[in-house]
Amino acid sequence: MLALSRFDHISMAAHNWREQRDRFQLLFGFRFLRQFNAHPGTPFEGCVTRIRNTQVEWELLEPDGPDSFVQRFLDQRGPGLHHLTVQVPDIKEAVSELERLGITPFGGISEDTMWWMAYIHPRDSGGVLWQLYQPKSVQSVNGTLGEGGVVGFNRLDHVSLASSNLEEQAVWQERVFGMEVEGRWERPDQGYKGCLMRIPNTELKFEILEPIGEEGFLQDFLTKRGKGLHHVSCEVESIDRAVEALSENGIKPPGGVEDSLWKRNIFLSPRDTNGVLFQLFEEASA
Repeated sequence: MLALSRFDHISMAAHNWREQRDRFQLLFGFRFLRQFNAHPGTPFEGCVTRIRNTQVEWELLEPDGPDSFVQRFLDQRGPGLHHLTVQVPDIKEAVSELERLGITPFGGISEDTMWWMAYIHPRDSGGVLWQLYQPKSVQSVNGTLGEGGVVGFNRLDHVSLASSNLEEQAVWQERVFGMEVEGRWERPDQGYKGCLMRIPNTELKFEILEPIGEEGFLQDFLTKRGKGLHHVSCEVESIDRAVEALSENGIKPPGGVEDSLWKRNIFLSPRDTNGVLFQLFEEASA
């Protein structure tokens, strides 16, 4: 099992990182933190933004040319969630542990001016590109209260994976990252079942969804796109106020408000966020 220091960021591929930064700042209040430029070995540019009430960050990647791997991703899948990044205490020990677990990081260990890095390919992880890194110097990480944007963003809750085998995927996450199952559920009426897992040393959680039967939104996703990251779930201050504010900005959540057995929630279509399906929910009043 890998030792995880923290969950660092969620990364998204975008056609234009500046437009995407502005979109997320408007909708969610994500704050610009720093920009990075393309150079030999890193054929992309972009920025890192700060998410309200968490130490987890959101990265935006834009290709610097037609041969960039980010451009290949955009050509194949369109804009959307690209990878997840976690910090490890020692990158060489992490790679050794992966190899002991029968996983060969593709590309070996690489580096830039800030980090040593290694990657777990989606074919080995059940659909997620994982980036592991060790910083070359001490990094200060601070959450921010900030603003909640149009939707009244409060906190990041979980990132969700669509999988054809929930049990196999849950075992993999526990074996490799030390995640622990927090809860399980089935929704035959909507054609899926799922589990929620705790990620060590972070407030962010990891959800795994598996379709039940051959119909439903999740089976459609797997048929069209294959196993991979499905959506990001966030708490907002009020669903009703979020719906009203979104309407004022020309956005109508598909399906409207769901008063589910879980929590009142809505979804924002990737068409309205430029590539990512977001679930917004509110906590029940005390």
